[in-house]
Amino acid sequence: MGNLCQNSERAVFNRYFSGILILLLSFMLQNGCSTLELESQWCDREMTVDGKADDWHGAKYYLEDLYISVGLINDDQYLYVSLIAENPMTRAQIMRQGLIVWLDQKGGKEKAFGIKFPLSRQGDERLTRESWGEFDREEAMERFQESLTELEILGPKEEVVERVDIEEARGIDIKLRMEGGLLVYELKVPLKSGRDYPYAIGVKAGDWIGIGFESPKLEMERPMGMRGGGMPGGGRMPGGGRGGMGMRAGMPQMPQQLKIWAKVRLASLDEASLNSF
Repeated sequence: MGNLCQNSERAVFNRYFSGILILLLSFMLQNGCSTLELESQWCDREMTVDGKADDWHGAKYYLEDLYISVGLINDDQYLYVSLIAENPMTRAQIMRQGLIVWLDQKGGKEKAFGIKFPLSRQGDERLTRESWGEFDREEAMERFQESLTELEILGPKEEVVERVDIEEARGIDIKLRMEGGLLVYELKVPLKSGRDYPYAIGVKAGDWIGIGFESPKLEMERPMGMRGGGMPGGGRMPGGGRGGMGMRAGMPQMPQQLKIWAKVRLASLDEASLNSF
């Protein structure tokens, strides 16, 4: 009888533990904690970093749950990366909060070398939901494009190592623009560092690297023109209370922090040559 009770208790514990494990895995997947395993394609075309999607045919991975496409192409000198966002909330999140691309030469999730672009625009009234209505949308987008003049090089603990003009970021080329309702982000970064390329991944073609796409954490601020106690467009303030602090009917919630991590195998010329036969 004692063994029967112990077995019953053990079965209940196992079911409970399994349930907790399933919930934990589900939470990790929903919050971008899982790591994708992707392969870069050998550069078989002329790449131009211009914020247009037409260079990326056949070299993109579509992340269906996020409505985001990630493109990866490399040669023996550079890695080309694209992120194309369809979701309006994700587009607004990147435009307002900025985007960090982390590059880990060991193939993991170490945040030792990051490129932040665009820079955060929090507090800029031109990018709040309410103030956009005061401008012509094309005019507002044109002003936003004109503001994309600098990037930041990040080191450990997300410390800013250097802020540079994108025209003077030696070896790094970067562009973001809206195209047909899509936000298109393109990055070119050197594989190997040198005198002319002070900021590079530090790998060679054929190596494994880690790539992370991350939006900075949203600072809960009260922008100009915000009505009542809510966030622009009906977001929820800290505490999540009702009575002016919660969601307005019919308005979307504020997006979660964007986090995508991938373990990426860079293409090599030898493999590209074999695949061409």
